[in-house]
Parts: sequence; C-alpha cells; structure tokens
Amino acid sequence: MRTMLPFSAVVGQDELKLALVLVAIDPTIGGVLITGDRGTAKSTVARGIAALLPRTGTGEAAPFVELPLGATEDRLVGSLDVSKALRDGITALRSGLLARAHGGVLYVDEVNLLADHLVDLLLDAAACGSVTIERDGVSATESAQFMLIGTMNPEEGELRPQFLDRFGLCVRVGALAVRETRIAALRQRLLFDDQPQSVLEETLPAEQALRAGILAARERLGMIAITDAHLAAVASQAIDAQLAGIRGDLALVKAARALAAWEGAPEILEEHIRRTTEFALSHRMRRRRSASESRPSAGNPGPDRPGAPKSAPNPPPRPADPAPPRNDMRLATNLVDPDQPGRRNSQAVAPGRVIGTSAFDGTGTLAIVETLTAAVNRGVRVAAEGVALAAADLQQHERRGPRNSHVLFLVDASGSMAVQRRLNLAKAAALGLLNSNYQRRDEVSLMTFRGEGTDLVLPFTRQVASIEQALAQVPSGGRTPLARALLDAAQLLRAREPALLVLLTDGRANVSVNGGDPWEESLAACASLRAACAGALVIDCEPGPVTLGRARVLAGSLGAESVALEALDADNLTLRIRKRLDVP
Repeated sequence: MRTMLPFSAVVGQDELKLALVLVAIDPTIGGVLITGDRGTAKSTVARGIAALLPRTGTGEAAPFVELPLGATEDRLVGSLDVSKALRDGITALRSGLLARAHGGVLYVDEVNLLADHLVDLLLDAAACGSVTIERDGVSATESAQFMLIGTMNPEEGELRPQFLDRFGLCVRVGALAVRETRIAALRQRLLFDDQPQSVLEETLPAEQALRAGILAARERLGMIAITDAHLAAVASQAIDAQLAGIRGDLALVKAARALAAWEGAPEILEEHIRRTTEFALSHRMRRRRSASESRPSAGNPGPDRPGAPKSAPNPPPRPADPAPPRNDMRLATNLVDPDQPGRRNSQAVAPGRVIGTSAFDGTGTLAIVETLTAAVNRGVRVAAEGVALAAADLQQHERRGPRNSHVLFLVDASGSMAVQRRLNLAKAAALGLLNSNYQRRDEVSLMTFRGEGTDLVLPFTRQVASIEQALAQVPSGGRTPLARALLDAAQLLRAREPALLVLLTDGRANVSVNGGDPWEESLAACASLRAACAGALVIDCEPGPVTLGRARVLAGSLGAESVALEALDADNLTLRIRKRLDVP
C-alpha cells in the first residue's frame, strides 16, 4: 500500500485542516467541499484526516473510499450479488462504495463533474447515515455513516446551488503564496519522498495528539449548550448573507460548537461563530461579500493546537448491522466463476426508462425475468430446487434517460471588427439553450481568445444569471492565438461527455504556441480537439468580399459544418446546436 504524507506533516492549508477537523468532531455538520486548483494538497489532507478517525470497535484506521468519476449507480449504491445467487442459490446484495465508507471518509474528486443523480445519492446517504438498495424486487438497508469530502476546480464547471447548499462547509484553497511557507512545503515533500519512514516516525506524536484531541472534542460536544443568543447571532449572519434555507444556519452553529469543543472552551464564544462563518456560509450566499466584509485571519486556528486531553474517551458505539436481505429467490448453477469481477463501466449510468436488455457484463442491473426466460428457451426445466442457469443466460437492463450535454462557445475576441456581434450571438444562443433544455440539464461555457492566450469567461453552468454577469465586460482586441485556444478547449472538453464545440472565428491565426507556423499549429490542434468532443460547429466570421476561407478549412479538420456569421441569428444558431445535441 502506498504511504501517504501524514495530516500533521502537511505544510500550510490551516483553514482546510481546521474545517476537516470540525467535521471529524461532528459529522452531522454535513461534509466538506474543497474548491481550488490542482496540486494544493486537497487529496493528501483528505487522506490524512481519515487516518485520524479510528474505526469504531476496532483498532484499525477508518476506511478511505474514493469515488471514481466514471462510477455507475450500482457501484455507488450496491447491486445484486449475481455470483452468490448463482453459486449458492441465495439472494444477497453486494455492498456499494457508500456502505464500504461506513465509519470513515468518502472522497469525491471533481464532484462537479459527477452526474447529478449520483451526487443526489451520495448527499442523501451522507445526510441519512444509511443507504437503501432496491434491485429486482430485493431490498436491504446498510449503514453508511461517513465523512463526505468533495473537491472541485471551479474553472472546470460549477456545482448546482442545491448541491452546494447540502455540503456543510466549504473551503477555498490556493497555492502557497508566502515564499518561506512554500520552501518549507518543498523541503517536507522532498524529505518524505526520500525518507518516508523517518517522517512517519517524527510525526507520530503529533498524529496521536490529533487523534486524541478529536475523540476528546467529540466527548465534550454534547456538554456545550447552544443558547438563544447563539441562535440569534447565527440567524443574523444568515440573513445578512441572504440565505434561502436554514442549512447554512445549522452548519454554522454546529461548526462553532465543534470549534469550541476542539479548543476546550466551556461555551460557544462570538469568536467561534466568527471564525466558522466563512466555512458555513460562503458557498450558500446569493451575493459575494466584498473583501472588506470577509472575515479576517484568525492567526493559526488549525490543528497545530489540538489541546488534547490526558486520556481519550471511549468512541460512540457502532450502529447495529442491518437485517439480512430476504431470501425470496432461488437460482442454482455451478457454471459461473464466483470471483470473476464485473467489467467497470467508463461512464456513469444515467437514470431512465428500460428500453430493452443485453448480455450481462456487470455494468447494469440483472434482468431477472429475461434471464429466466433465456434459460427456459434454452430447454432448461424448472424443478423444485430452482432453475439451472448458464453464464450465457444472464441479461441486464438497457436504460435510456436524458443526456446532459455540454456546449463550449469558443469566441475569437481579437481585432476589433464584429467582436461584439460574436459575443452577443454566443450569449443569445447560450441563453436559448438553457431556457429550452431545463429537463435535459445541458450546461454551457464560454471561452474567448485574444492577445497571447485564452480566458475562460464562463465556466460550465446552467445558471442564466451567470451568463449575463460574465459577458458584461469582455476585453477585446489584439492578436489571434488560435492554436492555443483550440488546445485549451480540448483540455477543457476532455472531462465533459458528451461535449459540443461552437467556434466563432475568421481563422486568421498569428500567434504561435511552440515557435512554428501559427496556422499549421492550428490545424494540428484540431486533431486533439476533434478527439475531445462529440461534435463541432464553426461560425465563419471572416468579412468579405475577399476572403481566405480558413474558417472553412478548420471546419473540415474538425469534421464540422461551417456557417457564415451573416447567415445566422440567435434562434437559427440555437436550433442548429439543438439538432446536434439530439443526435444519439
């Protein structure tokens, strides 16, 4: 097993550490959402906090379960254990990742790229502390009490407001901006890479103190009263932030109480509420506070001052195991390997109606009736002990649901002619898509290019208001870095499936990426972009009467249709995009 850098050995990110400690003390706060760029120790700190949570009733560390971006609903929630049913004739359910995370941490990297129905499932489980599996007439409930940690890079797309609201705390992390701190982090990382055991031994006392401090804070938590004065202070903060519901209020008062317990205070102080306000309310605000309203630095409120007690209390008892599932189905066979794993699906399964069945490959739910029918059609007789099945008999459901598509408008903002018209056309088409596709939940994004590079003006979003705000002031003019724009668009779209590119340009590239010919580099970039998206549409913005026709050449390299800007209005462009999104 790979050795991970301990929690206490991570240099910096004190605010993130504190937020994780608070949720470790009181998991009912509701999990932590971490936003920020890659390489800022998000996953390292998340794994580190899991090592500080001893599993109830055992001496082992708590589980750390990572949810893959391409996980299916069955893998997340659980599914019928087909191998056991066929081998032993016993109806049983195979636990999903939610149940396996019980007592530990469920870590979701890039949660904003996860399918909406999967986000719903994991947030429901985190709130309820259990997960119910219902498959083919079989139902069971399993304990799923875990600490939920999600990460996201806002530049790769937003998380819907209703999902944001259900994360208890949110922390924005950034690069280490102080040179001395950055040097210390580099030195620590190099030492750990060269001598991991030495670092583990050196940080062992600090890790033990943190673990003891968390357990002691849990014990003190119930002794700290939440008074009417505390509720009034919290409600005032929530009203000032214009929060719609009371989830933020609850998260704030619970976080303040957890901070008081962490520091060994006998009661919640105004300071505790102030220091946790940003954690609990920032991601729920209808308006962003100005810099002058943001809370000041609290010095070093992180877990460097654990205040560990002299002795750790006994952990709370683990909930009783759920009752075993009903045994109301008998299947008998010895022809299927019980240890053979199912093939992992590369894409999340979208909910939808059943449209048919196909051969079972482990990526869908078992179609019981169709499986038994296949066995009967093969000539197998139904006996008192059940139906003897072969692997070839197994069938699974094929489902079709609404597809969530992603449309990137890539707009040439160089030069000065017709730039505003391009932006207005992209804006109107984006608004048209969102207003007409509520059920499909399509997302739009807008990237411009000018000067020496690109600007992601609008990350992927479904919010109409975001488009108006983002396009209020967009810089224009300068040279045309077309090749760079195409490469950046390809990088953005690789994480989105399916994705459609709408490129508005005259094709007159004049900025090189690697010192070569800008036009040839642009044509070469088309290959990467074509592989990253499901389709493209090129709007030829070149004015007449004398033209080079380069936008049409780009369209050919992208396998896309080219349409002259003069021949389009917003409704026409929206219709063309819709037709491409509806192609299966």
